[in-house]
Amino acid sequence: MLEKIKQEIENANTIAVFGHEVIDWDALGAILGFGRLLEKQWKTVSYFTPNKPSHVFDFLHYDQKLKYEFDYWDYDLLVFLDFNQYSRIPAFTWGHEDYFDPKKKIIIDHHKPEAEPTNTLIYRDPSSISTCSLVYEITKNWWKELFDEEIATYFYTWLSTDSWNFRFDEGEQSVRAFRIAADLLELWAHKKEIIDEVFRSKSYRSVQFMQLVLWRMQKLYIKVPEWEKVLSVIYSYYDEKELEEYHIDHDEADYALHVMQDIRNNDLVIFIKKIENYIKVSLRWRWDIDCSLLANLFWWGGHHNASWLKIQSCWYLEKDIQDFLNEIEYHFQKESKLIATEE
Repeated sequence: MLEKIKQEIENANTIAVFGHEVIDWDALGAILGFGRLLEKQWKTVSYFTPNKPSHVFDFLHYDQKLKYEFDYWDYDLLVFLDFNQYSRIPAFTWGHEDYFDPKKKIIIDHHKPEAEPTNTLIYRDPSSISTCSLVYEITKNWWKELFDEEIATYFYTWLSTDSWNFRFDEGEQSVRAFRIAADLLELWAHKKEIIDEVFRSKSYRSVQFMQLVLWRMQKLYIKVPEWEKVLSVIYSYYDEKELEEYHIDHDEADYALHVMQDIRNNDLVIFIKKIENYIKVSLRWRWDIDCSLLANLFWWGGHHNASWLKIQSCWYLEKDIQDFLNEIEYHFQKESKLIATEE
């Protein structure tokens, strides 16, 4: 499959590279690094994502590259990075599948299979900590001589942020991530700048917002009868209208999520966000919860230890929260497979 993907890329002259809606660290780093490798082969590359990324990453000076409206030009090839279905780029595809379906498409992703488009070459590895690391491993074997300081910095930024500075990977995944990090640092990736800008530079307003979210935090205990286990769950929430009051974005709001993950003696962290007429929920496990199985009960995406889901809102946030928590409790009591066991 990889040889076919490489051949399609090298035969194409005009390529559109896509990141998903509400673009995160991993998708942005993947499209920027991958796209720059294509540009160094004298290909015409356009970068598309339905939403502007968080200003947390403005230090990378990427904004002149990204386009937020798709032009439906006659591209030779479309490349989807860090997602595998049209529903992740709805602003571009809904009502326009007749453009996308016949086009040659490539997907490189580290998520589990979903409703994937036709006429597509797919390479996935769910064991990879990020799509950025996956793209790096593939392309270093293809075009090692094209790597430079700029490309290394793109990949290192999102390798480190997707693992929150290498805190969330473990076992062989951790070994793999550190090997890639060492390679990128040898290429002079800007590690100090990344650490300073992403991990050490929080605005006063974002810290105030984190204080609000942590003040709202509550603990919930859920019995799992079949396993004679009581799960400790912590959760908090916000309405996106509150972001405007504090002049921050969703990525800055997630600072609270990282703090919640560090609290001892908890099995699951639930972070609830009211976004327009939807409730988006981030799930993080501490021990043996499979977040992907839990999120898969809804409209979802993600991995074993970190997933998200999206559900329709009833417009009353308090009721949305209680209804969701009730449903989570119901599923844990009925779906024993949500609790991982040693084989």
